[in-house]
Amino acid sequence: MDILGDRLGRLRPGRVLELATGGGGFALTLASRLGSYGELVATDSSERAVTAAASALEGLRGVRVEIADARALPYADASFDLVAVANSLHHFEDPSRVVAEALRVLRPGGALVVFEMHREAATEPELNHARLHRFWGRVDSAGGVYHAETFDRARFRSLLGLPAFAESSWDEVPGPEGDPKDPELLAEVERTFVMYRGRIAALKDPGLRARLVDEADAVEALVRERGFRSAPSVLFVGRAIARDGGTPC
Repeated sequence: MDILGDRLGRLRPGRVLELATGGGGFALTLASRLGSYGELVATDSSERAVTAAASALEGLRGVRVEIADARALPYADASFDLVAVANSLHHFEDPSRVVAEALRVLRPGGALVVFEMHREAATEPELNHARLHRFWGRVDSAGGVYHAETFDRARFRSLLGLPAFAESSWDEVPGPEGDPKDPELLAEVERTFVMYRGRIAALKDPGLRARLVDEADAVEALVRERGFRSAPSVLFVGRAIARDGGTPC
């Protein structure tokens, strides 16, 4: 069952805002799977990400890309019918601030959509994704870029279990099926190791470099031995309380 597609297909918002779009991947998902939409604004605080997203989303109807910090959005209160964020909350030191900003710009009766990988994987190939992500975060943090470990289910419920929602749904979305030792998949994972080993080599602290190289070696060996599969994700859809009797999207 396509859980994500089913949930998004039920929504027909007018104005859509996506936070921390990165390369625009989830904006593409929104554009293709929402039941309908009027306008989709994909945002990121990084000029490099905005450039990449603009290229990926070029030509899509009603879609534009803008620079915006999810912690201090340059939009009026209650100005969007749907706000979405995917695989990004753990990149913020204070994710509750991001959620608060999303709720501020969300109109009463509108929908907040959160789609995030969690770290409570069940199989060894999925655990390897969680291990790899933890390694990525440590390398990024060593280089001065905040990147925490992905949350567990309890953290998501604490963050999103707010009285601001009239109703909400929680779904567990498994990663794509497939052979966890598929050669093309493992080659793609290997390319990430090469990229992150390059970042490690640029670090100034020799002790830190050595520890991260050891971690890279250990995780890479586990991936080769047990394979790799995308970890499961949490999908949250919450309806903001319609204080003025507004119609849900």
